[in-house]
Amino acid sequence: METTWKPRTIAAPRLAIRASEVWLALGVTIALLAVTSIPYLYGYLTCPPDKWFSGIVYNMHDTGQYLSWMREAGTSFFTDNKLTAEPNARVFVNLHWWIPGRLAHIFGLSFAQVYQVYRLLVIPLLTIATYLFCALLFDNRLQRRFAFLLSTFTSGLGWVWVVVKYATHAPELPFPHDVYTTPGNAFWVMIASPHLTLAAGLTVLVLFLALLSVQRRRFGYALIAAVLALFLGLGHIYDLVTVWAVLALFGLLVTLRDGWSWRTFFSLTAVVVASAPAALYWGWVSSDAHPTWQQALAQYDNLGAFTPDPAHLVILLGLTFLLALATFDGLVPLRQQTHGQLLVKSWFIIVPFLVYLPLRFQIMLLTGYTVPMGILATAGLFRHVLPWLRERAMESRLRSWLAPARVNRVVPVMFLLAAMLTNLYLLAWRVFDLRRHDYPFYLYRDEVAAMRWLEESTPPDEVVLSSFVPGHFIPGLSGDRAFLGNAVMTLDFNRKREMVSAFFDPATPDSEREALVHEYGVRYVFYGPAERALGEYDPGESPLFTEVFSSPQVRLYAVQE
Repeated sequence: METTWKPRTIAAPRLAIRASEVWLALGVTIALLAVTSIPYLYGYLTCPPDKWFSGIVYNMHDTGQYLSWMREAGTSFFTDNKLTAEPNARVFVNLHWWIPGRLAHIFGLSFAQVYQVYRLLVIPLLTIATYLFCALLFDNRLQRRFAFLLSTFTSGLGWVWVVVKYATHAPELPFPHDVYTTPGNAFWVMIASPHLTLAAGLTVLVLFLALLSVQRRRFGYALIAAVLALFLGLGHIYDLVTVWAVLALFGLLVTLRDGWSWRTFFSLTAVVVASAPAALYWGWVSSDAHPTWQQALAQYDNLGAFTPDPAHLVILLGLTFLLALATFDGLVPLRQQTHGQLLVKSWFIIVPFLVYLPLRFQIMLLTGYTVPMGILATAGLFRHVLPWLRERAMESRLRSWLAPARVNRVVPVMFLLAAMLTNLYLLAWRVFDLRRHDYPFYLYRDEVAAMRWLEESTPPDEVVLSSFVPGHFIPGLSGDRAFLGNAVMTLDFNRKREMVSAFFDPATPDSEREALVHEYGVRYVFYGPAERALGEYDPGESPLFTEVFSSPQVRLYAVQE
């Protein structure tokens, strides 16, 4: 039936899923687990003998702090910020990383092992949540399957910039944010970031359950959604902005359509109220009560993560967004909109406004957005585009070739393939980039050995001065503090980066180095290939430092008391 998107009744639809659909979702999930593992397998299998593969294939900068949080989860619930030299309070916890860290400690797993387990568990969560949402919105099984595939595999038009780069022989992509941004691309998130995959799955589930609660007038669904929303907020607080905004607009539209309902009010309010403690907690951590954390979080702009202007946002979101936008049939008359349509349209409408709010994390509000895009694009394709194409085909001389049945099969497949082109590039790019076997995804084995020596031979919380990339790993692998390790979490990051460069510059007098190590309580200096690349100064030639660890590639120096 071609027009099942158009509601016949406002009553809650049945969520009937056949065995064949279960096998489809299962098959797609297994395929995703295999395909998204390709860069990781390549990294491990091709690692040179003198190198150590981190087990991370993208955004090593942020993942370094996650490794630190997981390590601290082995011994405590709260942690301090070990990516800066300054002492600070143990008030921070991120449940999305505390849980895998705790499990790693209990079962004796390495962080690389638990990272892969984490990734392989959350991918099915996102695919199952996506399929359930699509199944609730479409009675027609062909359309719900297509919506699921489109929501899962859609990517932007960033491949255009890849063509431009190679056509003009440019050294870099013209607009990399249009290609490499993870929020708003479910497939890319599954490769690059398990905690964003979890956040996307939870966001979809919370809205799905809230919708069921209103549709079916069962408060139990709202309670489950509320618990999941709290868990979502205690790991990825940004997504509560999306959840709360979507539920607010959805509740308003339902009220305008049906009149005031205490049942609807309590169902939606329960999600907000139950998750509010997460927002209050994050507000407390970043308040004046904890100036170190406040200052660190104020440096979020150092990441260069922002929402591109509207034209580039369209490129980032791609053909699926354009089709959903072009065929969007509005909200009125409200009486003809089902609960499901009102919620998915609320989600589709509100996010483009949210991502331009004056918030440092604005781009993160695209998390999970492929679901409303995929659902509305599917509705537009089957309700508007395919009927129009069939009509044109019957009027043309090609009607024998463009038979209606062929149009129904070929056009959706062609659209899906066109929508996923950028993902094919991203997958190949990760493998190609890992072929360099270089920083930041690889370290020298001697560097890892030096960090293990710090772990075994020094008390925790000693400040270690190194160049930027080794600083990513020092807290997670040794338990010590990094003088320079993260563009956000390292206080006064830009100044400290200059200080490290000056430290290894042979023109810098020892008196300045002595002042630096005493001011920040530096106890050890890490001296390996990355530090030698900054300058020719060797701490071993100074009476300020004593060698305590030596290997062919790396030496560690203790600061003389």
